[in-house]
Amino acid sequence: MNEEEKKQIREIFLTAIKDYNQGSGFSGRKIVDTPTDSLSVVNRRFVTLSSNVGSRPVSSVAVVGQPFYATDVAVPMVYSTQGWRNGVGSIVAQNN
Repeated sequence: MNEEEKKQIREIFLTAIKDYNQGSGFSGRKIVDTPTDSLSVVNRRFVTLSSNVGSRPVSSVAVVGQPFYATDVAVPMVYSTQGWRNGVGSIVAQNN
């Protein structure tokens, strides 16, 4: 393969990559995971959140079975239809 052929192949390759990136490439198909999306990339019930008690998800966003660890009181919680339950099943917070 001579230098002219290599140059032509390089130009074709660079043009194809540029077109791909501007078209339907990765930059054109940005997928974002939002906490309120039930069809999110990462299912919310398998994401363990941890923060202080006041920062736990509200009932409109929380999913039944979603874990949460309250770092300020060192209590693991799980969301249920009645509210947040601690490790032994007692309700620690009503739906908010």
